[in-house]
Amino acid sequence: MKYNLNLFITVYISLILIYSIRCDKHTKEEWKSRAIYQILTDRFALSDDDSQATCDCSYYCNQTCGGTFNGIKNHLDYIKGMGFGAIWISPPLKNKPGSYHGYHNIDIDKINPNFGTDQELKDLITECHNNDIWVILDAVPNHMAGDLDISTFNPFNKTEHYHNLTDKDCEGHWDEQWYKENCRIWGMPDLNHENSFVNETIINWLKKMLKDYGFDGVRYADVVNAPTWFWNNLTYAVEGVYTLGIFDNQNVTYVASYQQYMDGVADFPLFYQLRSSFCDGSMLNLDNYIKTGHSQYTSPQYNAILFDIHDAERFLYQCSLGYRSKGLRNLVVFTFFFKGIPIFYYGDEQYLDSGGDFDKRRQPLFGNYDQESDLYQLIKTVNQIRKDYNIFDLDFTTKYVDADNYVYMRGNDIMIAVGKGLSRTIEIEDHGLNDDDKFCNKLKAGDCISVKDDVLTIRMDGEPKIYLRKSIGEMIYVSSYLFLFLILLALF
Repeated sequence: MKYNLNLFITVYISLILIYSIRCDKHTKEEWKSRAIYQILTDRFALSDDDSQATCDCSYYCNQTCGGTFNGIKNHLDYIKGMGFGAIWISPPLKNKPGSYHGYHNIDIDKINPNFGTDQELKDLITECHNNDIWVILDAVPNHMAGDLDISTFNPFNKTEHYHNLTDKDCEGHWDEQWYKENCRIWGMPDLNHENSFVNETIINWLKKMLKDYGFDGVRYADVVNAPTWFWNNLTYAVEGVYTLGIFDNQNVTYVASYQQYMDGVADFPLFYQLRSSFCDGSMLNLDNYIKTGHSQYTSPQYNAILFDIHDAERFLYQCSLGYRSKGLRNLVVFTFFFKGIPIFYYGDEQYLDSGGDFDKRRQPLFGNYDQESDLYQLIKTVNQIRKDYNIFDLDFTTKYVDADNYVYMRGNDIMIAVGKGLSRTIEIEDHGLNDDDKFCNKLKAGDCISVKDDVLTIRMDGEPKIYLRKSIGEMIYVSSYLFLFLILLALF
């Protein structure tokens, strides 16, 4: 009874605090038009490109490498050049010594000095906004750093601020929700959200971060490890700011259930289907997930769609050699035109492929900013088409699928044909098109298709295809100029 009363008081006080801190930021409706570039701050760019990294990831990568806020700011042209409208940076708070990724908080009132100063973070976000790039705050309100004396933390420095379950208490119970919310993860002390001080402090902290720095969205870390009412309160607290929960789970029913507590979730069931289907698995399995599992999301347009992330091996490391680069290019096109907000992991555009060790898959990008690489240019084209055609609310319709290929349309004017990098000819009979419909591949000049004898034939050559409808108006426009050119040629 005492526990229930304390919980009621905590929730009641939270709602009072929440009402006073509503923000006017970018909503989920605005965010669905953006594509996000995920950055590990320590691994993306040094403050000065002529400086030397402070780590050697060819040997041991679990240490700081030297990336900073200023490094990101100095390479915003690289990010903007690909057409990204948002970045997700590492959690920016002060971490325990040696921690580079941002998930070992020790002081929530201070910025990580390895990344830069308080003012340099503000300057980065200001410069992002000047370039029409939004910034996601990676919030980690579930735990503090492991292997340290909690009395040294700020502000959660008392035993009552944490759940008191031991590793032995939790052993064998990780599939049970209550234990997920009350046990340590990776040995890090688990914050007690039922404690009124903890709850109120986190709400006030979130208010301060959004107000002082101007973040445009919030990513919730470790969603399944804190109570759902807690996430619901945070989302209500920042109404008008896009909130995204990202957690690794393959059960679509379970993942989809969290969308009622935040604007969007990362579609991790799709994540695993994509990585399999575009490597050595079958596109038929991907199609089955889209037709069955994916339908469980109430608002998929606000979800994050991704195929790589800092907590998984890179696709290029995981996938067998026979499919790697072509498979990645096809995977990029499928992902960016699917339903949801694409998140792209830094370095994939330069074919980074290290892995095998938990930290080597997070290798630095330092000095590797080739804007002429084929994948960089592909992403640039893809993002431009997404904007030009405003695909975000267009219908998704599968036109053809076999074990190695997938063809679908967004609306009536965009047809995507992708595969695992193999060459073959496919014939589509149930296409729903007219004989005078013509589509041309934006990625390859002269690659145009149309219906003949009620069959739409596509010659897959291993590369992704983005077919755009060639309207009658366009053909008349071109023909008019051709006709004028012929007249002038005859006259002169």
